[in-house]
Amino acid sequence: MGAVNDRGRVPFALVGVLLVLTSTTIAVTTVTRPPEASPHIDDAMQGATAAAVTELRGAADEAAREAAIAPVTDPADTPAGRAIGDDEPFRDALRLRLYLRAVERIDGTETTRGSVTATASLPAVDPTTAGYRQAIERVEVERAGEDDAAMRVEIEGVRLRAIRNDRTVASVERSPEFVVANPVLALHDRTERFERRANAPVTKPGLGQRLTTRLYAIAWIRGYAQYGGADIATVLGTRHVELSTNDALLAEQRSTFGEADPGGENGVSAAAGRVATTDLIAGLGGEPEWQDAVLKTTDEIRVNPPPERSVGTWREEPDDPTITVGVNASADRAFADTIGVRGRDRLDDAVERVHTVEARVEASSDLRSRNQWGGGSPGGNWTHTGVRTDTRTSTHRISSRGPSETGWETVDGGTFEVTRTRTVTRRWQRGNDTMTTRETEERIYRVEVAVHARTAPVEGVPDGRLDGHLRDATDRAAEDAIGNGGLDGIARRAAGGRTVRSTARATGSPSMERAAIESDLGTVRDRTRAVRVTLPAPAVGTGRANPAERLHRKIGSQRDELLIDADRTARERTRLAVRLEYLDSLDSELETRTDTFDAASDGIGDAVGKHIGSDRLGGALDAHRAASNPSADRVSDPAGNLSMAVDTAPSYLTTSEVTQDRIDEPGAGTIYPLSTRSINVFSSPHGQVADGIVSRIPFLGTGRVSLSTAARTLAAAEAGGGRYEELEGDVEDSTAYVRGELIDELVDTGVSEHDARAALRTDASTADEALMLTNGTTIERAAAEIDGPATTERLELRLRTRLDAELTEAAARPSEPTTTEAQQRIQAKYRTELKNLLADGIESEAEQKRKKELGERLGSIPAGLPLAPVPGYWYATANVWYVTVDGQYERFAVRTNRGDGTGATTYLRNGRTAWVTHGGDEQRLGTSEQVSFRTQTAVVVVVPPGPRGVGDTDGEPYKYSPGWDSGA
Repeated sequence: MGAVNDRGRVPFALVGVLLVLTSTTIAVTTVTRPPEASPHIDDAMQGATAAAVTELRGAADEAAREAAIAPVTDPADTPAGRAIGDDEPFRDALRLRLYLRAVERIDGTETTRGSVTATASLPAVDPTTAGYRQAIERVEVERAGEDDAAMRVEIEGVRLRAIRNDRTVASVERSPEFVVANPVLALHDRTERFERRANAPVTKPGLGQRLTTRLYAIAWIRGYAQYGGADIATVLGTRHVELSTNDALLAEQRSTFGEADPGGENGVSAAAGRVATTDLIAGLGGEPEWQDAVLKTTDEIRVNPPPERSVGTWREEPDDPTITVGVNASADRAFADTIGVRGRDRLDDAVERVHTVEARVEASSDLRSRNQWGGGSPGGNWTHTGVRTDTRTSTHRISSRGPSETGWETVDGGTFEVTRTRTVTRRWQRGNDTMTTRETEERIYRVEVAVHARTAPVEGVPDGRLDGHLRDATDRAAEDAIGNGGLDGIARRAAGGRTVRSTARATGSPSMERAAIESDLGTVRDRTRAVRVTLPAPAVGTGRANPAERLHRKIGSQRDELLIDADRTARERTRLAVRLEYLDSLDSELETRTDTFDAASDGIGDAVGKHIGSDRLGGALDAHRAASNPSADRVSDPAGNLSMAVDTAPSYLTTSEVTQDRIDEPGAGTIYPLSTRSINVFSSPHGQVADGIVSRIPFLGTGRVSLSTAARTLAAAEAGGGRYEELEGDVEDSTAYVRGELIDELVDTGVSEHDARAALRTDASTADEALMLTNGTTIERAAAEIDGPATTERLELRLRTRLDAELTEAAARPSEPTTTEAQQRIQAKYRTELKNLLADGIESEAEQKRKKELGERLGSIPAGLPLAPVPGYWYATANVWYVTVDGQYERFAVRTNRGDGTGATTYLRNGRTAWVTHGGDEQRLGTSEQVSFRTQTAVVVVVPPGPRGVGDTDGEPYKYSPGWDSGA
């Protein structure tokens, strides 16, 4: 029974009396009364009215009780059932019941005053669909009273007749309206609301969102425990879904009715305790022992539900789960690219550009005067016998400053007067006589010569000063541009009509030591490496938020702070240019990360979208956030002054098979009250789904897995197991390849091959050696041990850069089929043995030790989807569980204390047929459908990067409860 509500109440009986006097409305059609009418007629009619209303009120209450105990939610295909509308079958059935009861009860109602007798009647009902529909339409019902917990009724067509001496002396048709203290409409509406919310999609308030908040908390707690090393093979199992569903249903009951089924509260408490003590590894569900544990407690009588759960994971929501992603290795990569660890030395290039001076020479000429004299023919019979032309050029510098040019600095030049004298000497002959004539032309030009110089343009860097450190480079560039002839020669060439334009470049010595430049740049690398963004972890895990893109934007917003306000000195310009080169490299790295994650996100969206739509995934993520900031459950009584109690069967919906008599329901059959399905989308980092995502990344091939994944699988296996030797050989080959590439890198830095091999050698097992190599432990140790020409930091940077690059190569990635088959065999073997141990119940110390070992081995198998699955970019591992629940209460009853001493009203939904009696015959109205529900959601867990990841490692990504319909 529900808890007693002691608040003050006004008895419904008193309310009814008042409503008779104040809320009865009569619509009247009067027949002309004869002159001899007497007060007896009025008295008789009034008496008949009061008697009729009393009978109608009783009919309404009886009909409401019948409708509550057998509510029609699915009309039958009968004359009476077809009269009931599909929109509001319960109300239509209630109206029909009420009218038929009213006809029956009002028949024979009469009142006599003196010689006058007044009678009341209602039109009879034809036993046809049309007749029943007319009856329904003569009745209106609606909620009324305080908290809308009563029922207002209006009945049309009540005929009152006054009879004297067998003659009708007065006739009137009335439509009484009155209120009945019966909460049947409130009970039905609240039950419908409960069922509607139980079936609501996760995008709307209801069971879906409540279930998500509970599963979310359990999955995060268990997922992080698995990541931390707990022997958990199933993060989200059938029992967890069952427990969370029942707890969410009870929360919906409290929200809707003000109370929850105490038996359900007891069952949830027992289930929570059972999960805490037996469900660390598997979480299977469905065993008879489990059924007995939870159903037995539902039969116990408790006035109030337990104050606390044995295990309240859904009451202990994790803090708002976020993932913080840093620039991290991208800063190291960009730094390595800038200083030339691999490939072109961009730092040297930037320094050279900063210290390079460009010079150019330009000249322009203008003819100022032209004079000519002499020449001509001697006349007569002179014959021209020869000619000689002589040209002489003289220059005179009249100014020492050449013209200026925007963006350039004039470092030399001047204005010259160039005189070009051309003399033509001709020889003439007449007989034995000869003659010579001379023709002279003099042209005077004004020639302007400019030698311009500037520092070579570097984008983002101001022009540099040409004096000081770059003085020598400027002089050399200017000299080379002028050439051997000097400025006079340039002026002569220009005056001769030739286009004169020459350029030259010269580079000065660096203004900073290389070590100082790298040190300055190292501070920028450290600052950018520390840049972080924090995003909702579920959004990252489902590909809806791109951390690399956010990092790129954040670095962009801080770009001005990372640069310096350089002056024009070579030193300041060097610092700025090198920083710009580094930030450009970092931009490229972050763009690569962004594109990689976008490609993976498309695959994640496709994988998750196979199970849940985008809008529902959004609703689930909203519910995740609500779980992190939960609002308090309602504790006020939503029924106001109406006390309700919920009684369901079964009170706790199990996923195991239950007999009807076990839940006090008639029949000898069995049922599955709750069916569940959960799908772990990324149960393996190299499964088919994950491969479909990795294949979208252009520089990773398919058909292979990461070396760390294969090594983890090898570590979980036992020697001699299926394909163990083959997997071990693959891991050894990939490890040898990577080690060889790192040895070459060390040799390139000046380390002897012998020392390089010794530094990278380890005595660990094949699996451990591969893991130490991939997680950076080996290269950190090697860099610290080697005493070579390069610093420890430089060695580690070179080795890490080379390692990241080589781990993407096919030779460093073992075969996917070998790894997958080995993992499947491990899972099958351990899972079977583990189930057998769990089924034994009481375990010996040896069995307990073996169970722990099996759990650890299963839990250590890699799972989840690395985000993103590229060496150096791995900042988290995500997994998604898609969950569907489908359940039904065999009996769902809501009882209310009416407060008027007439007993409780019970609203019952149990799947039985609803009947009504008419004219002595029973008519089938329809069915009282059982309260059922189905909802779907998704749960996302994201853990930091690590070899274990997160996910179900028991080899069963699809988990079905025993009663799940495979066609659903």
